[in-house]
Amino acid sequence: MILVLCAAAKIAAAEPPTSPIVDSNYSIELYDGVAYGNAAVVGMGGASVGLAIGTSGTLFNPSAPAVKPTTDTDYWSWDYHLDAIAGSSTDYDNNGFKSSYAQNVVGTAGIGGRYGEWAAAITGTWQNRPIMASDGMTKVLEASVYRFQFAVARWVQRLDTAIGVSLSTGIFGLDGDCDVDGECPHRLFTVSGGGFELGATWVPRDQNFRIGAAASSPIKGGKVEDCDPADCVGWILPESIVSAPRLSAGFAYRFSDSIWNQLVGGYFRDETSVTIASDVVITGPAENGYGLDAFGDMKLQRSGRHSAVSVRGGAEWEWLPGRLRLRGGSYWEPGRFDSVPGRLHVTLGVEVRVFQFNLWGKPRRGRIGLTGDVAERYTNVGVSVGFWH
Repeated sequence: MILVLCAAAKIAAAEPPTSPIVDSNYSIELYDGVAYGNAAVVGMGGASVGLAIGTSGTLFNPSAPAVKPTTDTDYWSWDYHLDAIAGSSTDYDNNGFKSSYAQNVVGTAGIGGRYGEWAAAITGTWQNRPIMASDGMTKVLEASVYRFQFAVARWVQRLDTAIGVSLSTGIFGLDGDCDVDGECPHRLFTVSGGGFELGATWVPRDQNFRIGAAASSPIKGGKVEDCDPADCVGWILPESIVSAPRLSAGFAYRFSDSIWNQLVGGYFRDETSVTIASDVVITGPAENGYGLDAFGDMKLQRSGRHSAVSVRGGAEWEWLPGRLRLRGGSYWEPGRFDSVPGRLHVTLGVEVRVFQFNLWGKPRRGRIGLTGDVAERYTNVGVSVGFWH
């Protein structure tokens, strides 16, 4: 009986249910079940809500701009980040359909500042990914997703807590008429929508742990207006895009000879340490949501019918203080599509300091990072170049 059930599960996973597109009464769901962000976040299994700090942390918790680094003793400061990761996958969003290896590029950037107890940040993420035909070899579309976020946060000293709110905008576009070289010059349509996010991070003074939480509203884009939805170069377009609401909570703990949550001054905190982190992310259902890959074959595949729960965890070991960090982690990517089970990811990373120089009167350290994220039908390997913090 068990063998029969296993065989049925394999058949269901190999042939997810789809239906032909007959009208525009559907929405494309924008959903990322895989870990993204900077090399540290990916290397630690995507666990980031309790560790969120600065502009890069704003992607996961809008209170992050007001969480000061332990070396920041100035009345004001500014921060920025720029990261990009390219991965190859036969099934990027775990929809059950295999294709040839295709490149998926995800990048993030941001700039922000703090003055006293107040802070603000502007961040953006962009993603380009191919949409393959049912033969798994031919690219028929290229999707682009841009998300912009403006966050305002404040540090409440008597509570040892940072509180933040952000406004976000999602822009989704599809390019078609792809040629044999994979170039897709014709923009089928562009649609955008907005939402908001709330977050908080508790950093109890003279302690070695932190707790964070964030909640995101759903985003639903407006109707397509720059092309006939019923016949846009042969495509029947969706009535909107949708991003489901999300609730996340995270915990982090640091083992070291010194207490984590204290201002130590200086420019760098060079000491042997181990930091562990874990997150729980709950993504709600998506109203009338359907997957992107099936759309490339002019079919509908139900996405986000039910809530999905992801558990993430990882660790960072600063083995050689100020010179070498090692990371590892794992997370569960829940099944988002009907009849397609979730999958387990294993992540790793290494960060090496390569040089030091002075910039605007302060010492800076360069670093090179390598990160990897591996799961069934998914491989993401990235190289990151930036500053050592």
